[in-house]
Amino acid sequence: MDRQVMNTGREQALEQIASLASQYDLSIDDIAVSLNKRDSEVKSGTMLSRVLGYIGGAFIFGGLALFIGMQWETLGSAERVIVTYGCGFVAFVLGLITLNDKRYENASTPLFLSSSALLPTGMFVFLQEYVQGDDTQLAALVVFSLLTFQFMAAFYKFRRTSLLFCGYLFFNTAATILMDRADAPVDVINVAMSASILMVASALDKGPHRAIVPLWYFIGGMFLLLSAYEILQDTPYDLGLFVLSIAMIFFSVHVKSRTLLLVNTLGLFSFLGYYTSKYFADVVGWPIAIIVMGFLMVGTSAAAIKLDRRIKDKESSRVS
Repeated sequence: MDRQVMNTGREQALEQIASLASQYDLSIDDIAVSLNKRDSEVKSGTMLSRVLGYIGGAFIFGGLALFIGMQWETLGSAERVIVTYGCGFVAFVLGLITLNDKRYENASTPLFLSSSALLPTGMFVFLQEYVQGDDTQLAALVVFSLLTFQFMAAFYKFRRTSLLFCGYLFFNTAATILMDRADAPVDVINVAMSASILMVASALDKGPHRAIVPLWYFIGGMFLLLSAYEILQDTPYDLGLFVLSIAMIFFSVHVKSRTLLLVNTLGLFSFLGYYTSKYFADVVGWPIAIIVMGFLMVGTSAAAIKLDRRIKDKESSRVS
């Protein structure tokens, strides 16, 4: 019954639109231009609101940091904790409050980002002022583990991308510290964390939180290539850097990430520079061979694109 009423209302609205268009000699293009203009104005207002929110948050954080820095020497232990952790906690709570009103949702992101910087600072200040001991690694592990739980619990409740970003950042920091505390080799830690970041980013790319994916692709791809370089340079297996760069380029094309493609392309160029300086520094034909190989790859890619289009055209003709 409700669906019939809705359809009837839509039909009546369309009839009114057609009548007005005929009365004022309006074409479909005129109506489309008006609708697009209206949408662009709405998007422009939303973008302006978001930019002003970010700038406002930056001013708040910058002013607070300057004030704390200027007054730090005159503050006591409790006051130092209050101006760092207290301000961070207030910013976090205000961010949660703004999520309950759609008019102020855009202010939540700068508030959460500010709190993500102030909260760990305040917790470290508290440990330094009130806790005796010299195990800084354990202190950092406790701090970032608690922050991971705090931000991930808030994300589970509100599903905000900024909360996920901060929570995952703290999780990676805590996991890295934990692996280092377990005496895992640094190279293994770097490769494992970089690979896990890439896998998580590829999973997030398929959901509603893809806004943070390019940054994590950049971080994961860059650290994976740097870690591989530290492991394989000046070894008989340094050609593995070339294999890894090519494999990562294939992966970036598969996940359709321009950021990751840029990182891996730069990694391939870096490998060519390293390999040339080490093995072919005085061989004139080596750069020419690279250029010829590059032209062959470009030609092959163009042919592959044309072949892919032909296959799609044939499949569409069969379906029709």
